[in-house]
Parts: sequence; C-alpha cells; structure tokens
Amino acid sequence: MLKHLLLTLSLAVLLCIPAAAFAQPADADVTASNREVTATVMNVVREAPDENGVPQMTFTAVGPDGETFTVDTGNSLSTGLRFELNKGERVILQIIDNGDGTNTAYLSDVVRLKGIILIAIIFAAITMLVGRRRGFLALIGFVATLGILFWFVFPAMLAGNNPVLIAVVAGIIMLAVNLSLAHGFTRNTAVAFASCSFGVILAWLFSALFVYIARLSGLSDEQSVFLYWQIGGVSVPQGLLLAGIILGATGVLDDVAITQCETIAELKAADPKLGGRQLFVRGMRVGRHHIASTVNTLVLAYAGASLPLFLIFMADHSISLWRFLNTEMVAEEIVRTLGGTCALVLTVPVASLLAAWVWSKAKKESLHGFTAHEHE
Repeated sequence: MLKHLLLTLSLAVLLCIPAAAFAQPADADVTASNREVTATVMNVVREAPDENGVPQMTFTAVGPDGETFTVDTGNSLSTGLRFELNKGERVILQIIDNGDGTNTAYLSDVVRLKGIILIAIIFAAITMLVGRRRGFLALIGFVATLGILFWFVFPAMLAGNNPVLIAVVAGIIMLAVNLSLAHGFTRNTAVAFASCSFGVILAWLFSALFVYIARLSGLSDEQSVFLYWQIGGVSVPQGLLLAGIILGATGVLDDVAITQCETIAELKAADPKLGGRQLFVRGMRVGRHHIASTVNTLVLAYAGASLPLFLIFMADHSISLWRFLNTEMVAEEIVRTLGGTCALVLTVPVASLLAAWVWSKAKKESLHGFTAHEHE
C-alpha cells in the first residue's frame, strides 16, 4: 500500500509536467525594454478602496536579483486587486521601461504552481485511497491522457493538421489506453472500446451536422479569434470547434459503455439461461436510467463552465430571450452540449447490443472466469 501511495504522489507531480514544459520562465524578457519577473512581497504599504469601492493596495516586492519594486494595484494591468496579498507571497510583475532610465512595475498575477501541485497530490491521494488498485491505474491513464494531449494533439493542431481527424484518432487512442488500464484486458473492455469508438464517430457526425445547421463560425470568443489570426498554420476555426466537441464527448463515452457491458455481464452470470434479446432488453432498462442522469450531468457541466457568459446576458434586460439564444457564443454551447449528448445516448444501445451478443455466445466456463477474475 505504501509503495502504491508513493507512486501515486509521483504521478501527481507528473500532472504538472505538461504545463511546465510549455511555460516560459517568469523572469524571461518579453521584449528588449519590457520584462516579466517573479518577486516576493516584502511589505504592504497601503490598503484602501478606490472611488468605486474596488480594493486596492500599494506594496513593495523584491525580485530574484535583489531589485526592489513598488507596485500600486490601482495602476496595474488588471483592474483592481484580484488577490489578497500578504508578506512573503510570490507574485508575477510586469516591468515596463519608461524610457528615462526608470521602470514601472505592474501586478500581473500571483505564483500558484505550488498550490496546483498540492491540489494534484490531494486528488491523486483520494483517488488512490478510495479506488485502490483501480484508482491507481486510472491515475496512470490520466497522466497518459495528458501526455497525448500535450505532446500529440495540441502540437499537431498548431502545425496546421486537420483538428477533427486528430481529435478522432486521439480520442480512440485515449479510450484504448484508459479502458485497458482501468478495467484490464477483458471481454467487457473490448466490447466497451468498440462501442466507444463508434460513439466518437457519432460525436463527429452529430457535431458537424449541428455546427452546419446552426451556422457557427468557430470565432465566438477572443481566444478563438486570436488563435486564428495571430498564430499561423492553425486550421479553420470550425474544425477547432468540432475537435473540442469530440474530445469533450470522448471523456464520458467510456462511462456509459463500460457500465452497460458490466451490467449485461452480471445479468448473464446471474442467469446463464438468458438469451441475447433478454440481455439487451434488461440491460437497456438500466441504460435508460443512466442516459437520464448523464444527460442532466452534461447540461449542468456545460452550464457551469459557461456560467459567467450566461449571467452577463441574463443581467442585460434589454436583450430578449430569442436574441440571447441567437448569440453565437450561446448557440455554440447549445451545440456542444447536444452534439456530444446525442452520441452519448446512442452509445448506450450500441454497447448493450454488442455486449448482449457477445455474452449470449459465452459458455459456462467463460461466465465462471468473469465472476472469478474479471469482476472486482
């Protein structure tokens, strides 16, 4: 158990490697005259709200080379003080050369990498303590997923390759890795993988159809516009939108597929006389409940991720409901939710049908092997 816990903590540290691999040093020069440094807060000189009631602060900080800076958050690049700063806390400062031999320091951000590592360790420890061996294998799959994303998916898209094709291929690879690690090389895993692969294709087809029907450009936010116009080689923004929908749907397909396969295997083990039709009908009774709960989960997940967007539009009473729904940013979230959900819903009967067919052909010895070795 101790060995597994140590390995889990090591995995938690590895979770931060992709971000560190692509991060630039905090004290590297941005331009010849402007630079970014990591500094430590030495003293809080003043704390007071401005005329609008926004909290502001003046503090001194020392850089890595001993250089001292005085920062007024009222003049910083970010409006107001977003963080409660205390003595000894590390911050990121933007240093601007005034051209007369003096510099002005602006608060840019706080250093939070240690906090992120701590969060990753807590997550890994809880997963390991509750999930035990399965949780440990799931963490390995999690790290493998991050590796695929940061060292294959993102670089390939930035190189100008077809983002939709990349998302489909990567989704199938990630499903193969995670299903095998979390559930072993079993008959149920093979059926679930086949079902999930079909679900990824469905997510592609439905998202492409819905994006076309809704006439989405893929340029509904500043990040998409900046990526398309400022970074050369990136494919059309519609492709990135579709890729995002496909990857988002991939993350939940394995849940419904493996549940259906395990349910039907348990039904067959409990009553070996059940035929394929009976297994499918009984499995779908469970599957319909799973669909109902999963659809609601997806809607809430997307609504939670886009909560500020919805609140901004709802707070503006001059915008009618039809105008709100017609906005591309809102329509994009609707398509993202419904496109992935359609693929998810159809994956349930596909997985149930395949599992029912496979287990209806299973012999008594195979059923004993399932209950003795495959099921935990």
